[in-house]
Amino acid sequence: MGKLEAYEEAQNGVRALDFRGYAIDSPEMYRQYQSRNSFGLGPDHRIHRIFQKNYLEDDIANQRLTLPRANATIWKDPLENPLADVEDIDVVTGRPICLGSLVRSFFALCWTQREFAKPEDWASFSHGAEAVRISTTVGKLMDRVMSITDPEYMFRGWIVGVEYKEPHLIQAMQNPSEVYARIDSQGALLAMAAASVRSQFSSEEEVRLLYDQSFNRAPIKSRVIKNGKLLQIPFDWTDFIDEQVVGREQAGT
Repeated sequence: MGKLEAYEEAQNGVRALDFRGYAIDSPEMYRQYQSRNSFGLGPDHRIHRIFQKNYLEDDIANQRLTLPRANATIWKDPLENPLADVEDIDVVTGRPICLGSLVRSFFALCWTQREFAKPEDWASFSHGAEAVRISTTVGKLMDRVMSITDPEYMFRGWIVGVEYKEPHLIQAMQNPSEVYARIDSQGALLAMAAASVRSQFSSEEEVRLLYDQSFNRAPIKSRVIKNGKLLQIPFDWTDFIDEQVVGREQAGT
C-alpha cells in the first residue's frame, strides 16, 4: 500500500470514529490520527538519527526537541521543501500571491529506517564533532510531537517516508498548479510534497518528521529562535531512546 492510500484508509477510520461520537481528545481518536499522520508507518517501526552529541544533551537537559526550518537556504539544497517559493498572480489585483506560505511554516528532522549506520553517515551528520546515533520508534516520536492536550494536534506533526525523485521532477513541482492540486483541509498532500528529495540521496532511506508551526495555539514552551531558523518544542525524553551508539567522524582515516 502506498503512502497516500495508507493515509486515506486511516482518514476513513477518523471519519468512522467521528460518526460514532468519539471526541478529538479520546484515546481512540488520538491513536487514529497518529496512524493517519504516519502514512503507513506503524508505531513499532524503528527509526534512527545521528545527532551532534552536545546538541542532543542540551535538548535532553531542557526537555525539548530542536528542529530546523524546512528551507532551501538552511538545508543548502535548492530543491528542499520545493513548494516554499511558489507564487501566482491574483487575477483581480494583479499582485503576487505567495502560495509557498502554506509550507514555509514546516520545520523538519531527518531520520532513517536503515538499521545500521554507514561510515559516510557519520561524516555527513557529525560535522566533525562527537556524535550519537539514537534509535527509537515512530510511535514514540508521534506520542511526543502530537500532544493530546493540543487542540490542533492532528495538523501539527507528520512522519512520512521520503519520496526520492530525479531533480527535474522536483523542479516540475515548483508551479502554482502543483500547489493548488495539493491544497486540502488536512494538509497531508503538502506534507508529502515537503518530503520529496533528490534521488541521489536515496541510500539514506529517510523518514522525515515534519512539524507545522503555523497554527495559533502552539504548545506551551514552544518557541522559534535564531531569526526563524530553529523551532524548539517541549519533548519528553523519558524512555524515548531505545539504543544509542557514540561515534566520531574521523576525517582522512
